[in-house]
Amino acid sequence: MAERTAGERRAEFIAQARKAVREGLSQTRFLQQAVAEGYSFRRTDMIADWHGIEGTEKKAGLLRFVRKDYTPTSRVIADVPWNLSREFMYKVQVMSRLRPGEPITERFVNIMQDRPMTPAEIEGLAWEMIQEQSPKMLAGIERITPWTAVQKVAE
Repeated sequence: MAERTAGERRAEFIAQARKAVREGLSQTRFLQQAVAEGYSFRRTDMIADWHGIEGTEKKAGLLRFVRKDYTPTSRVIADVPWNLSREFMYKVQVMSRLRPGEPITERFVNIMQDRPMTPAEIEGLAWEMIQEQSPKMLAGIERITPWTAVQKVAE
């Protein structure tokens, strides 16, 4: 089997950290487990990833409670040290049906922007993106809900 790249190992670390945060595991305990399992890169990067994940998990779903015409405040936006392509990332929940009569499926889409946006703007942008990328799916969409806001901060 081929050796995993550093990026693949870090992505796996982040996925496991997200699960550990949801389970309530402490940072110290998780880092000890991660090192024992072979996820070893700079400790400061591991701690920064943990804090970023912890912040996004604590603020997950809060954007849906912001009024449509208000810009979210720092109480709703999670600060992360990740290398994002833009300053803000919005996680949007899309509820849709693939075919009539089938159950509703839930998926999440990320929207990147350079400025803070209101939930109404985020929904509008999501509708535009869906119309551009897959116009056939437009009829099956039941609901679009802005879910989480993330802001890139300097390390």
